[in-house]
Amino acid sequence: MKATGRTSGRYAAPFRAWTSLLWIALSTHAADWPAYRGPTHDGVSTDRLQRNWTGSVTNPLWVRPLTNCLGSLVVAGGRVFTQTRRLINGSSTEACVALDSTNGNELWATPVDGALYPQGGVGFDDGPRSTPAVDGGSVFLLSSYLKLYRLNATNGAVIWRKDLRALYGGDVIEYQNTASPLLEGGLIFLNANCHPATLLALHPEDGSLAWRAQDESMTHSTPTPATLHGVRQILFATQSGLVSVDPATGTLLWRFPYPFQYFVTLGMSPVVSDDVVFIGGGYVYGMGSMAVEATLNDGVWTATALWSTNNPSSHWMTPVAYQGFLYGQFGIQSFDSVNAQLKCIDILTGQVRWSVNGFGRGATMLVDGHLVVLTEQGSLVLVRPDPNGYAELGRFLAVPGYSGITNKCWNIPAVADGRVFVRSTAYVAAFDLSVPSLRIDPPQPVNPGVFDVTIRTVTGAPLSADRAAALAVLATTNLHQSLTQWSPLTNPAVLTGGVVRVRTSNQPALPEQYFIVSEPK
Repeated sequence: MKATGRTSGRYAAPFRAWTSLLWIALSTHAADWPAYRGPTHDGVSTDRLQRNWTGSVTNPLWVRPLTNCLGSLVVAGGRVFTQTRRLINGSSTEACVALDSTNGNELWATPVDGALYPQGGVGFDDGPRSTPAVDGGSVFLLSSYLKLYRLNATNGAVIWRKDLRALYGGDVIEYQNTASPLLEGGLIFLNANCHPATLLALHPEDGSLAWRAQDESMTHSTPTPATLHGVRQILFATQSGLVSVDPATGTLLWRFPYPFQYFVTLGMSPVVSDDVVFIGGGYVYGMGSMAVEATLNDGVWTATALWSTNNPSSHWMTPVAYQGFLYGQFGIQSFDSVNAQLKCIDILTGQVRWSVNGFGRGATMLVDGHLVVLTEQGSLVLVRPDPNGYAELGRFLAVPGYSGITNKCWNIPAVADGRVFVRSTAYVAAFDLSVPSLRIDPPQPVNPGVFDVTIRTVTGAPLSADRAAALAVLATTNLHQSLTQWSPLTNPAVLTGGVVRVRTSNQPALPEQYFIVSEPK
């Protein structure tokens, strides 16, 4: 149970005025989305979102044109960070941009690299593909040509800059770097493609090298941190296969080769469910999907194939794992664009439980126990994660004006404090889908020893019948008791005009009494 609103009243005797009133509001902590694929690097957020996607919630808080980027958004400290390609002093330039999360106004833009994409094939909206990461008031960014920056999150000033190609050798691959820097456990992890030791861990304080290890050619995949059998590790999808290393030293824990030959691009990040790791590449490039199980016996790691297939496969859209199933956009068989499908796949067997057309190459997240899906054509879709069948709960157009040349959603949204921030290659938009916190009015005496307790939202928005039915009002005469010792009010709650009222049972007058409202997480 989670307390979302709380009040208490003290009174000396029935029908007398309150002698004092103690008011405590328990508000939900403002969660950030500080890294690619969220705070836990797995596309999962515990933020609460309302599930009635109709009316005013479908109106954006703000929309801002921001073109030429295939990377995604991060949100931290009241700012939204992303990349863009701009003409600066007559040169095509990659820049890191900060927007005010409340109104979308641009706060600063810092040039970070030249914007050169010789392979083409994307569209006129081609641009940087990496996503920044935010930690401790700093923004960390890896450019298309492996320049690593630490910027001041407040003003965009460069704190330090490291040209990894110049420092460590190596070079980018076709379509350049698209991986985002991974901040984990006080280090920055990345693949700099600098043979013969390509995987790097750097200190965020000054960008100095902590270690470099393994000879693994880079892909376009961002590494994933995971805990398998109680051991923290960093998972890289390299050109040869899945590679797991010790984050402190870079020592190899385990490796598993792909059942296919890497070709051109693999952009998916490893996905972990318990001790199973899933990875995949695009069918159109001759690749497919696989799941392996990692085991640890007497200090020795072993990775074993569970299944592999070339259909379904996914170009770069990373699915989320939930209760043993993968949910995400698949079906890139022949550059099929908006026809890619949302699928549910059993991670242990590879069985496709269901498949729905028309989601395209967008992104899938798990927020508040539900799927939030951005389609390639700009719709936000709310789906119940049910392996027994597709269950759509809501949908609205978040980014209008789809164009496969200049305005498409190949980007992962961000969720922060109940607001969803959506990126296309032409726009950034914000939507308030937060669940309003609750408050209790001062309890009103009805008869001696009987009070009406009224619960409403702090914003004045009406409570829905579903939410009202899940509320519980608890009472105690001792504020120092643990919440488990508080007693629930047994009279039925009545929802009228979006406000809930509960009447206490008849009881002798008490010198003081406290009430709290709680609802399921």
